Amino acid sequence: MQNAVFWLAAGIVVPSAIVSLFCAALFLGKLRIPTSGPLAGIALVLPATGPLENLENLLDALGRQSVRARRLIIAVEAPDDPAYRRATELAKIHREPAIDVVVAGVSNCRGQKCTNIFAALTRLADEDRYVIMLDADIRPQPWWLAALVAPLAAGGADLVNGYRWLVPEPPTPVSILVAHIDHVLAVLPRLPRAGMVWGGSLALTREALEILDLARTLDREVVEDAPIGRRVAETGLRLLTRRALRVPTPLAASWRELWAFGRRQGQFVRLYYPRLWCSACLVTTADFLARVMLVWSLATGSLPALAVLAFIAASDSIATELRRAVGRRIGAGDGLASACYQHLLTLAILPIGACYASMIWASAFTSVVRWAHVQYWLDRSGRVLAVRRHPYGPRRREV
Repeated sequence: MQNAVFWLAAGIVVPSAIVSLFCAALFLGKLRIPTSGPLAGIALVLPATGPLENLENLLDALGRQSVRARRLIIAVEAPDDPAYRRATELAKIHREPAIDVVVAGVSNCRGQKCTNIFAALTRLADEDRYVIMLDADIRPQPWWLAALVAPLAAGGADLVNGYRWLVPEPPTPVSILVAHIDHVLAVLPRLPRAGMVWGGSLALTREALEILDLARTLDREVVEDAPIGRRVAETGLRLLTRRALRVPTPLAASWRELWAFGRRQGQFVRLYYPRLWCSACLVTTADFLARVMLVWSLATGSLPALAVLAFIAASDSIATELRRAVGRRIGAGDGLASACYQHLLTLAILPIGACYASMIWASAFTSVVRWAHVQYWLDRSGRVLAVRRHPYGPRRREV
């Protein structure tokens, strides 16, 4: 019986470690940094709330782009939102791109981010040929805008997308752990047919924007990117996800806030991609329990368990170094302390799996979602039933 359990556990974790290593190597091998793009007709849409501590860094990064946007439309929910004051103050200082601040109004029938996006889109002009949706907490590289818009201008895609690359600031054990988990997800292959998009860096043509019909697509939805992704799959629009668009995103919060962030991402997957969530839950649970079985076998003196755990630790450490190489290539390299802690996590075998599994398991409950200062009650399909607003908080990061 003990041998059967051992071989079952080994048969789960060894392929999982090999696949993780292969994905990291494949991503790094195919990563190319673009350098060119169109010179005009680019409008940026930024839905925002809260203190926006990263906004000045974001504006500085936009000023260093290899191609320039024509304008930046910042949409907030109300004049008493701290984001409104912050945006209007910086709009007086930063002249390029031109900043237009829009008050969207409070919405109780959909996610506030969706409402802010609607308000920003009403300000588009005929000259705005390409629309970029972005998050306020990113720090884009100089090639970010070119990488987003060049495929659209060349006619090779209708939408271009990326994904965040979390950068712990400052690096703490908790923030490094959460960033490590997200980096594993960031290098996984993206299948266009799945229609998965990330709203933090999403470029689309005006024609694609009309086909998506966001007023209908986002009606009563709590989040914008997953419904857009489903609509992309339905309409057959061409979606391109570029490896070079892993965008540095500062990460600084308490353990409770970071765990809530991970759980919320899982809740959105559970709502909009239930089959994917079930697969992720199954794989994560099986991998974690298999690791527990192997550690237990090692505690009873099993040399084969020691060999398997040593292989897993070595494989995970190599994959970690490959992902760190990706970070350096995209301008988000980490320091020695962060590297050491990541390797300690892989050698410990269990903490990464335990943290990720807890987020996945907790995300099975989707009736209530807290996002920034707003709490949403949802039906089983993710549609907003009721909303409760809390006071604007001082949190540095709300994804």
